[in-house]
Amino acid sequence: MPNRKRPRFSTPRGIALAFSTAAFFGAADAEQNSGSKFDITAGIGAAMRPTYLGSDRYQASPLPFISLRWNDMVALGPEGLRIYWHDDAFTAGVGLAFDGGRSEKDSNTLGFSNGDSRLKGMGKINAAVGYQGFIKYELGMVELSTSVTKYEGSQNKGLVARFGAGVPLHLTDRFMVKPHAEAQWANDSYMRTFFGVSAQQALTSRFSQFDAHSGIYDVTGGLTFNYAFDKHWFAMSDVSAAILTGDARKSPLSYSKTGLTVSTAIGYRF
Repeated sequence: MPNRKRPRFSTPRGIALAFSTAAFFGAADAEQNSGSKFDITAGIGAAMRPTYLGSDRYQASPLPFISLRWNDMVALGPEGLRIYWHDDAFTAGVGLAFDGGRSEKDSNTLGFSNGDSRLKGMGKINAAVGYQGFIKYELGMVELSTSVTKYEGSQNKGLVARFGAGVPLHLTDRFMVKPHAEAQWANDSYMRTFFGVSAQQALTSRFSQFDAHSGIYDVTGGLTFNYAFDKHWFAMSDVSAAILTGDARKSPLSYSKTGLTVSTAIGYRF
């Protein structure tokens, strides 16, 4: 993409941490002016989020992160591994994504999985790697994006499609605010894994049997904030609210139909 006079902030959603603030991890994608083929960003952050999608309990987690990019064609970071091609306003690529799964115990990890003791008897959903294709298009000020991910885990073999839009507003050369929205659709397999209750699970848990079917399962909206102190140091924050829809909303696992995630981080771009 062509260089710009002010820092460029990109805020794609990624790394299936099961919370929306992964969006802000891409915000360090600033203007490339070093001439180097390698772009390295590292930092530390923290997030408050539901213990799992549909929970009314919250947990706080530290979130260290690192992103590597080579020749603006290959990227490895919170979104996973990506190989992409772009031409002006259009970007397309493939990659490997990661889903942290879910535990039937309270989670004490660094945010890479969800857990809640109320899920006892539901069984653990192991972490899964997914094959992903994605497209992004900049339509004027609006960034449109979509991705399709097919997971191949021992429990999670679902298919998830994401549709998103964002509008980066550069209030100054250093400060950017980006309203963003996203909808997520999943097939029967994914919905039954994360929102369904099988006959066996109904016997071993507190939940009644429930068969979840494909459909849009959540809609998220939020604001990402990014401030560049200089060409290396930056700070990021994101506030997002997710609303469950369809069978995810009807599921007996869903104690709350809405979930709020608040994240903040500080990073350094080498």
